[in-house]
Amino acid sequence: MKTTLKHKLLLSLILACSYPAFADNHEHHHHPQQAAVAAPSTDSVFNITDNWTAANGSSFQLSALGGKPTVIAMVYTSCQYVCPLTVQNIKRIERSLSVAQAANTNFALFSLDPERAPPAKLAEFAKLHNITNPSWTLAQGNAGPIRKLAVTLGVKYKKVESGDYEHDATIFILDKDGVVKYQADAMSKNMNGASDALKALLK
Repeated sequence: MKTTLKHKLLLSLILACSYPAFADNHEHHHHPQQAAVAAPSTDSVFNITDNWTAANGSSFQLSALGGKPTVIAMVYTSCQYVCPLTVQNIKRIERSLSVAQAANTNFALFSLDPERAPPAKLAEFAKLHNITNPSWTLAQGNAGPIRKLAVTLGVKYKKVESGDYEHDATIFILDKDGVVKYQADAMSKNMNGASDALKALLK
């Protein structure tokens, strides 16, 4: 029997409502199936020349990540479920690398929230998730740069009334020139594809 459009819509509704019971009821996330994630641009994120602020308070541009492959995601620090899981999955990718490979890789988290992510909050988030490796960058920017980065990566996001964000949960693998080469569902338990894509760039 062919699956009707009605059945597909019903299945989509069921999947959209299938968050674990322990997720924060006040938290909003847009988590489409991988095939539905917006296609990233073929442009380099390094074309975005705005300044960002790191957790240590220093200012930098995205081009500072050049020369090495980068694992990148857009999150927000007050997120209770999806973003912490995104961080844990990036750490799984990191653990799949050799010491030398990990040292030759950037890991970067960019806040979607320009108002509630000052450097001190980013540092607190890093401490909470035991991010101590200097290869990691946590950054905050103004609304304009955030929007430009989201468009380049293909990340859809929207601020909701509570102040939280609905957003795509995606992990991206960028080459040394800042171009997206692979994207993974940040909610998946399988990061093998992302790890393999990153290792291929490290050869």
